[in-house]
Amino acid sequence: MSKTQRLIEIMMTVNAKRKFTAKELAEEFNVSYRTILRDLDELSALGVPLYSEVGADGGYYVLNDRMLPPVFLKESEAVTLYFAFQSLQFLGSLPFETETEYVLKKFYQYLSSEAKARIHEMKDRIVFWHPNRVQSADHLDVLLEAAIDQSVLDILYDSQRGIMERNIQPIGLYSYNGFWYCPAYCFLRKGVRLFRADRIKKLEKKERESVQKNLPYKSIMEWITLSEKGCPNPIKFVVELSREGARRAMSEIDLERLVKIKEDGTGLIDTRIPKSELNYFVDLIWNFGDQAVIKEPTEAISYIKQKLKVLTERYS
Repeated sequence: MSKTQRLIEIMMTVNAKRKFTAKELAEEFNVSYRTILRDLDELSALGVPLYSEVGADGGYYVLNDRMLPPVFLKESEAVTLYFAFQSLQFLGSLPFETETEYVLKKFYQYLSSEAKARIHEMKDRIVFWHPNRVQSADHLDVLLEAAIDQSVLDILYDSQRGIMERNIQPIGLYSYNGFWYCPAYCFLRKGVRLFRADRIKKLEKKERESVQKNLPYKSIMEWITLSEKGCPNPIKFVVELSREGARRAMSEIDLERLVKIKEDGTGLIDTRIPKSELNYFVDLIWNFGDQAVIKEPTEAISYIKQKLKVLTERYS
């Protein structure tokens, strides 16, 4: 066995053992005690988090941050991974922001000169653009850990009614249109509610296993899929779109799935939406000007007329 191969296998072995002695490793790899000590010194220099203790119960320990064995990649695979990491750079906040930046630099450092040259050529030609809106979502890592552990959090939430205390059990996190959202069971409302992460001003984890809910969602995607199927307090929403209006609606993430394109290129929205979201959808259509006409409901038409009245008075 070559030295390189032995070091890799030792790294994998100590990660699995967590606690061991140099004598045990020397016997397992059939090398001398001095050779194992040199190997452990080299692994430590490479970044494997080893800690040694002397005495009868002493030995080596692997600290919490385990090191993974080397992964051999083709150049195309390395470039793919690099840009997968790089695609996160315009998200205003991440639950693992520091680690992502460090890993990207570390990964780039060990690429071949050919792969670096290829990446350098591509960096100025491709970018994964996201609106960089979120500036204060400071608790993403805690929210994510709580979702994984299904633990309960006490939060201070900046709602429309002001700062409120809530006890929540997060389901997960998702990023949408520049913001991070956290669907969670709210013990005050006794149901699942959607919280915007940057509006959570303070949080604290509580040991409340006895009050944890057995939520039916096993993943964040399961919640998204099931929540989109449901429509609380539905109201009919009908909009006629010109060709230009249909084209613009197909570029709106919240309208694209609702638009039916006709043979002549015009469009129609004929669906049901939650009544609580009516003004939001009307405001989207408002941006299309005379390229869209709302037909139903009457509340939406009244809302448009009120907006027009305010604008007319301001410009009169």
